[in-house]
Amino acid sequence: MTDSKGIVLVVDDEEPVRQVAFEILSHLGYSVVTVPSGEEAVEGIKNGTNPDVVLLDIIMPGMNGYQTLRALREIEPDLPILISTGYSDRAAAASLIEEGANGFVNKPYHIETLAAQLEKTQRESKRRK
Repeated sequence: MTDSKGIVLVVDDEEPVRQVAFEILSHLGYSVVTVPSGEEAVEGIKNGTNPDVVLLDIIMPGMNGYQTLRALREIEPDLPILISTGYSDRAAAASLIEEGANGFVNKPYHIETLAAQLEKTQRESKRRK
C-alpha cells in the first residue's frame, strides 16, 4: 500500500454500494475504509481514522448525510467530503455543498468520473497533514 493515492472513507448504508465503491477505489489505487452508517463514520474519525477524502451517502437510516456532514465538520473542519447521490438527489447534494461538502458524485459510480472528482477534491483541499 505504499503506492496508495490516499485513504477514502466510504459511508453508505447499502452493502452492494460499499462493495462496488471498494472495488473501484482499490482499482484506482486508493486505500479504502467502508462503514455502513454516519454514526460509525463519526466514531471512526473521533478514534483516529484519518481519511484523505470521505465519500458520503445522503440517504441513510439513523444519522443521514446532512447530520453526518455537520458532525464531521465539527471534528475536522477541513476534511474533504464528497457527497454520493442518486440522480434524483441532485438538489440535496447541492444544498450539502452549500453546507460545506466539497463536491458530489452520482450513483451508480462511473470509474472515470469518480477518479476525476477524487483527484480534484484532493488537489483543492486545504487540509494539511
